[in-house]
Amino acid sequence: MYAFISGKDVPSNFRLLLDPDYLFTLAYGLRWEAPSETAYPASFVIDRSGVVRFAHVSREHGGRTPVTDILAALSALKSPDPNSP
Repeated sequence: MYAFISGKDVPSNFRLLLDPDYLFTLAYGLRWEAPSETAYPASFVIDRSGVVRFAHVSREHGGRTPVTDILAALSALKSPDPNSP
């Protein structure tokens, strides 16, 4: 597995994205053209159908997504849609 999650308990149904060629980063306008930077801090929650259900991109280091926001987005995926028939 990847060194940055080594020894961590990551659920088996989670997918982590590494982008060494910057294909995703460039496609979504996340490239941070500053010294010692590669991409803006970004968090996405994507459902099993590939639909983006939550996205947050920060243009600074201090604007990272709070864990509570990501957990709320994940929780919403488990909740039935009140608008569905």
